[in-house]
Amino acid sequence: MKIKSLAFGVSILFFVFSLKVLPHYGVNWDAISHLSRGQAFLHYYLTGKTSYSDLENWNLYQDKEGKIKENTAGDTFPRKRLYFQNVNTIFFDPDIPKKEIPRVSIYQYAGDVFGDIKERYEYGHPHVSDLLSSVFNYVLFQKLGILNDIDSYRVYGVLLGSLLVGLVFYWTSSLYGRFPGLIAALSLSLYPLFWAETHINNEKDIPETVFWSFMLFSIWRGVTSKNWKWVLASGVFFGLALGTKFNILFSAFVIVPWLLVYLASRYREHRKLAPVLFAAPLIGVAIVVGTWPLFWTDPVNKITRIVGFYKDIGTTVNVDERFIGPLGTNTYATQWILYTTPLVILALALVGILVCVARIKKRDTDSLLFLLWFIVPIARVTWPGTNIYGGVRQIMEYIPAMAIIAGIGAGQITKLFKPARIIVLLLFIPITLKLLEIHPNENVYFNPLIGGLKGAKERDFPGWGMSFGAPYREAIEWVNKNAEPGAKLTLGYEILSNIPGIFIRPDIDYKSNRSGYLREGEYVISLRSHGTDNRSYFDMYLDKMVEPLHEITVDGVAILKIWKNDEKHLKPEWKTEKVLDKIKVTKNDSSILFELAKEVKLSRLELKYLENSACQQISWAYLVVSKNGKDWERVPGVLPEEARIRTLGIQPSGGKFIEPFAGQEAKFIEIRLNPEESCLKNVTDSRLYYFE
Repeated sequence: MKIKSLAFGVSILFFVFSLKVLPHYGVNWDAISHLSRGQAFLHYYLTGKTSYSDLENWNLYQDKEGKIKENTAGDTFPRKRLYFQNVNTIFFDPDIPKKEIPRVSIYQYAGDVFGDIKERYEYGHPHVSDLLSSVFNYVLFQKLGILNDIDSYRVYGVLLGSLLVGLVFYWTSSLYGRFPGLIAALSLSLYPLFWAETHINNEKDIPETVFWSFMLFSIWRGVTSKNWKWVLASGVFFGLALGTKFNILFSAFVIVPWLLVYLASRYREHRKLAPVLFAAPLIGVAIVVGTWPLFWTDPVNKITRIVGFYKDIGTTVNVDERFIGPLGTNTYATQWILYTTPLVILALALVGILVCVARIKKRDTDSLLFLLWFIVPIARVTWPGTNIYGGVRQIMEYIPAMAIIAGIGAGQITKLFKPARIIVLLLFIPITLKLLEIHPNENVYFNPLIGGLKGAKERDFPGWGMSFGAPYREAIEWVNKNAEPGAKLTLGYEILSNIPGIFIRPDIDYKSNRSGYLREGEYVISLRSHGTDNRSYFDMYLDKMVEPLHEITVDGVAILKIWKNDEKHLKPEWKTEKVLDKIKVTKNDSSILFELAKEVKLSRLELKYLENSACQQISWAYLVVSKNGKDWERVPGVLPEEARIRTLGIQPSGGKFIEPFAGQEAKFIEIRLNPEESCLKNVTDSRLYYFE
């Protein structure tokens, strides 16, 4: 069988299996910003309109008091949403007749659509993949009604991932043979981060990785075969990549050195390609600019803001000391790759790197291309002063190169010892079984070198447990099955759009009804990962004081918890609460100090204060606590805010202030505020509740 046919078969196999498991994955927490923008642009291209007022029955999604009740009469509990989509399938399977549901996406929301997007999203990552994933929704859900509103977007990412697996097989097989091609395709498919992100990251990192790879293949194919059409095709892929993320600009550090080496002794026979080599990038830029309506006005300012955005997220002056390497390099990404790459892929890639280096010395330009492709994405976040966070999904472009290099390594091993083919294939069984065990949470995988996810947590490795929302689907399925009729539901800290409303049982009251110490009985879903234990009062309260009802775990580590915030599930040691009236209040220039009679476990501080024309409302304030008045611990959050306990409203306001705590041990509490003339300083009464 020809390599092309085999590559096509590999892609189809990956695509079919990926679609089969797609309904196991939650929604990426960035989806709301990207897909709402993609839909707005798509609607503008199709209709010329900057709002959705022309869509039939569009307001059925928003009219909670009128038409929804009319359309769902007879329900025991009033519906909070129009319909309930079966969580366990990618197909459009609502609980009411399909004809009663307007074919409008939940990401097409009210208001001045373009004005809102211009306000919030005119800078940052570009738009192309937002738009393309919205096209899949438009066709598969809105027009054909085959797939559901959420998963239809994600077919885009699955399709791209499948094409990349086929490309890696084809490219490696055509150069080194079918067995290295098979190992390369296996290494890519079973790379935990790639597999997981293919199913949940259809707006940014997967498309960028795929377009980067196809661009390199096209320019390689065009130059080595002297085919100008392939070179121009690389410009198209460059445009798609540039319109997704600016990572593709760093591909210059791959392409230019490779071209210089390749053409050094072949320039005369490739002179005719020079014009198209210069034209290809211009095609890419034209694709980005031509499909970005908000870019057409004041482009210089927008470019400046986008560059500033990438500079802000990609550079830092503060690097965790654990990751400072020689000459001030940042070793975080290198360590992450070392600890999250399956051992068989890691070993084969190391062999492959040695093989590539040896071949480069013999002027093998293919090995040079693959090695540069692997090194450059990692090097750009290793350079002194650069930054990366939450793992390495932002530089996933290295993964296909690593897979190809692993295939090269496997090929070299089997050249030296032919029976090793069976052994190499068998070595992929452990990682396959491991991924089945932790499915659908493959992107929290850590290998045995660090002791799995448990070892990463014990070492407090930054980014451990970062699932990007994959476990949400399993969590909402549990709540749908177990919560009583009419139950309340919220998220611990995350935004509500992380779980699409159509996946939630329609009688469940899903909103920001965090009640904290009031314990009003809401179910709470929240991801758990590095840093979540102390990022907010509600996180600290739940983890410390409430017994979870259900946990989703990997390697014995909870990556998502579900609680019911009521008296029944409060841990016994936090049930007894007392009041401390004797509080010494000292007003300083920019703070208020509360000194307690003794060190206690804090529950909440309640204040009353005077508001008058001589004082001002706070612009900002935060609290710190101390056992000795010298060593201070920051309390999460900045005032004024309402997120701590939403049912209490904005704090402080109306001459009252309630600050909840999560059992911190302290004798001193200080409110640091601005401006100095804040009304909050006019304290007339103070009361401290503590746990005995």
